[in-house]
Amino acid sequence: SLLAFVGGALAFVPPAAPAARGAAGRVPLLSEPLAAAAGAAEPETPWTASVLAGLGLGYAAAAVGVARSSRTARAAEGKPQVAAARTPVAYPIFTFRWLAVHALAVPTVFFLGAISSMQFIQR
Repeated sequence: SLLAFVGGALAFVPPAAPAARGAAGRVPLLSEPLAAAAGAAEPETPWTASVLAGLGLGYAAAAVGVARSSRTARAAEGKPQVAAARTPVAYPIFTFRWLAVHALAVPTVFFLGAISSMQFIQR
């Protein structure tokens, strides 16, 4: 599972170019000009490669998670022998449907009120 997180993050890291070395095999300082590295252009990786790598790793992590789980979606659970006739259920108040209805209804009522109040404006 940790490999899935690390692999997903590494999918979006561009491949590293070999380090430019100065004279005598030492790494140049930031203040020294990089004449050799300035002339060579780094090959650009297309963004689709990163997206496809991330999708592949995500699919692999999901497949491993499904393979490890003992319950599958196709296995039906057996009914209990005796079910309670009226089991109370706590339904959520703010559901997606509530948000969608109120996101449309509240501005609609506001604008209808504004339009109807404009009918009484006198010059």
